[in-house]
Parts: sequence; C-alpha cells; structure tokens
Amino acid sequence: MQHPSPRPFAAPRSTPEPSRVHDEPTAEVHHPSRVSPYSASRRAESAGRPSGRHWRTPVQRRPIIAAAAALTLFATVTACGSSGDKPVDAAAPASSSSVVESTSTTAAAPTVWPLSGAVAPEAGSIAHSAVVVKMDNSPDARPQMAINDADMVYELKVEGITRYALVYHSTLPEAVGPVRSARSSDPQLISNLGTPLLVWSGGNPGVTGEVEGAAAMGALTDRGYNVATGHYWRDNSRKAPHNLYANIAAIDAETPGVPPPPVFSFLAPGATSTAGVDAPGVTIDYGNHVRADYAWDAERGGWDRFQVDETHPRGSSATVDSNGVQVAPQNVVILFLEYGQSPSDSRSPMAISTGGGEAFVLTNGKVIHGSWSRGTTLDPWTLTDDAGQPIQLTPGRTWVSLPEVGSTVLPLDPVAAGELLAERV
Repeated sequence: MQHPSPRPFAAPRSTPEPSRVHDEPTAEVHHPSRVSPYSASRRAESAGRPSGRHWRTPVQRRPIIAAAAALTLFATVTACGSSGDKPVDAAAPASSSSVVESTSTTAAAPTVWPLSGAVAPEAGSIAHSAVVVKMDNSPDARPQMAINDADMVYELKVEGITRYALVYHSTLPEAVGPVRSARSSDPQLISNLGTPLLVWSGGNPGVTGEVEGAAAMGALTDRGYNVATGHYWRDNSRKAPHNLYANIAAIDAETPGVPPPPVFSFLAPGATSTAGVDAPGVTIDYGNHVRADYAWDAERGGWDRFQVDETHPRGSSATVDSNGVQVAPQNVVILFLEYGQSPSDSRSPMAISTGGGEAFVLTNGKVIHGSWSRGTTLDPWTLTDDAGQPIQLTPGRTWVSLPEVGSTVLPLDPVAAGELLAERV
C-alpha cells in the first residue's frame, strides 16, 4: 500500500537557510517509509473503537466508553465521593437529554467573537486574523504573560512535557510569552483558523520547512521571530530560552487578514443548557508525570486550573498569569488523539488532529461525554454527545486538552476539588 508523504506541508529547500533562533535539536530526521498520520486507514482506525466500562481510557487503545458509564460515574462521584486515585465502575444509566433555554427577543442577533461565542462590541471589531502563539509550559516559564487573554488554548504533548498553542482574537496583547518553537503537530492543528498568524521562536530545519510549506499553501501566515524580528524581545530578568516575548497587537496590525471561522459550537449569548451531569473537577494525566487538574469554581463560573511540577508544589500549583490571575476557562474540552512520530525529529511526538475519537466536555459545572470528529485539517471540530446531538459550549474562553489515546483521565470527588479550590488565587 502506498501512503502519501508524511510531511504534507514541507516546502522544498534548495539553498541553506540563515541562522535561526530556536530551542530544538538541529538534526532533521526524515522517514520516507513512515505511514502518513493523515491516511484514510488511520482516520478509519481512530473513528470506530469498541466501548469500555471505565472512566479511564484503557491502555489497549479503546477510547470510547459507554455513555451511561461516563455520565453515571460523575453522578456517583458527586453524590458519594471517591478516592480520586483510581477509576470507578459505572452504576446505572443516566439520561443525556438536555434542555436549552434562552431569553426571547425581537432584536437582531448580536455579533459574537467566532472563537469564544461572546458578544463583540461591533461587527467590524472581529475583522482581523487570529494569532496563534506557541508558548512554554515548563516550570521555568511560569507564570506566563497574557495567558488569560487567549480565546482558546490547546495543550498538547511535546518531548516529556506539554506545550501550549494559544489562539488570540478578541484580545491582542502587546506582550505575550515566553514564546517557544513550533512542532510538526502545529500546521495541521491550526489550519482551520482561517490563515492564522503564527508567532513562534523558530525550530529545527524540518519543522521550519513544514511551517514554510504550510504558509506557502495558505494554511497559515508565518510571523515568527525570523520574519517579524522587530516585534520580539528578550527579558533579561529571566533565563533563556524562557524569556522571549512578542507584541502580537503590532504583528496583527501590520498583517492584513480575515477573521477565523468558528471551530466549536457555542450556545447563544444568554442561553443555558442542562446537558451533562455535575462534575466537581477532573485530573488529566499526559504521561511522564505531567498532570493538570481542573476544579469547578461556581463563584468564577470557570474551571480553575492547577499543575504540580518541580518548582510548584500543591500549595502553589495554581496556574496563574504574570499578574497573578488564576486560569479559569469557562470550558475545558478533552479530545483523545493518536500521536505519531514527527517526520522532522524522531524524539518529538506528532498529534494527529483529524479523524475522530472520544471526547469529554466540561462546561457550566457539568461534564458531557461524547465524541469528536474532524474530516480534514480545514474543518472545525465537531462535538456530539452519546445521543448524537451537537455539544454546545458556554460562551467564553476554552482550554482544549489533547491527551494521547490510552491516557488516564480521572474525575475529582467533591473533597479533592474543594481542597484545590482552597488553594486558588
């Protein structure tokens, strides 16, 4: 069977490139015989797996658990509590029906920001490109600057840790960072954002070729350090490479573009939904001792994020921005993805963000179990519950967690969630 090239966005390179700012190995590792992660066979393989019976995604690569199991597990944990350390078997089936209510009005529908569903000041305010910033998530990078201003944040696996791809549209800060390098996962992940501007520090020759190839195809606009150097600077009070920052307001202003299309479906402003079951919180295990906790904060109307690492013990694990404001998005979307090996670096995992798989959506204090699908890299994410109905998010900011199929995700019981909330800032 012949498979397409594993580097769909790679640009031809006939002359040496000038020295680039990056923080990755420079050796390019190309595997011409590797199966492309975008082949029809891989998409079909990830689309239809049998159901399991536990909240934890089984390591045998069977990601879709029974709807009743997922929902009643959360209902059981909320009512009775659990250890928080191991998955719990489901009890009885629970209804996944929902009721959406909205205030009736004869006024014209307001203009909303496409990536958050929140009301925009006026129609003209959305008429500019989205900006994607690759941002560090290592212990030395915390606290990050302007992390709370992003409409969406993707968190995905890199070498041993996770890294963020922050998507800005409704707010364009004059300082964001630390800015870090791109990965092979990025061009396919962000190419449904309507030719977004990519802000990144650089990369090895292979990844650089993939970004340049994606730009040549119109999938993104390269506004990295080596292209828009004048809008980047180093903060000498922090150690490199965790000290590169960018002015994305200036980058966006000098780069004509078009607004991104919606990539998720949102409730109309003012509408509410009863879909799902109550959920105090969740722990997402990315592997290699990287775990992120989210606890529902009814006072804030968001999911407070926490992450313990080498320099942030539990008492100081709240994820905050450089102003000390806690990260608490209105939505947390968990999409289980297959990961392959980057064709540009054998040590780097590559997220396969087309096809389909299992999903959990945390919104408005509840969890909804279902599935995700995305036919091509230009398509939005389609989320459906276990009854086949579309899942709609609460207007506001969304963090999108992309753990690998087989990763462990555990519900927090009320006691564990309360302990986290006691550490919020």
